[in-house]
Amino acid sequence: MSANGILVKLQLSEGLPPILGDKVQLQQVILNLLMNAVEAMSGVGEGSRELQINSAEGEPGNLLVAGARFGPGSVSTDTARLFEAFYTTKSTGLGIGLSICRSIVESHGGRLWATPNEPQGAVFSMTLPIEEKAPTKIESPAT
Repeated sequence: MSANGILVKLQLSEGLPPILGDKVQLQQVILNLLMNAVEAMSGVGEGSRELQINSAEGEPGNLLVAGARFGPGSVSTDTARLFEAFYTTKSTGLGIGLSICRSIVESHGGRLWATPNEPQGAVFSMTLPIEEKAPTKIESPAT
């Protein structure tokens, strides 16, 4: 990320309970969200580019992971549309990445959403149930 002039700050809570899930699917979600953040910040002129990743206990029985992007670019005010299949704000791409990410997170019993980060940027947040509350069978999301 430093090659793109992006400062990454991690604020990860210690002692969080484990989650139960498909490691590869959850890695794909995180990778897609990180790549979207890099793309959103790299195509714009100079300025403060910061990606802050936090983890904490969320709502009871859930782990919260949030990635806040500070810098050029912002999320649409109609954040629900970002997760619709084939909706894109980019000149390239199919507009299916965030839709698939949300399907994966929901198949794990969690939630994925976005909010504007004023004055610029975005916050993408995800909750996942801790191991004792997680679904016993994780199904592959429909594509």
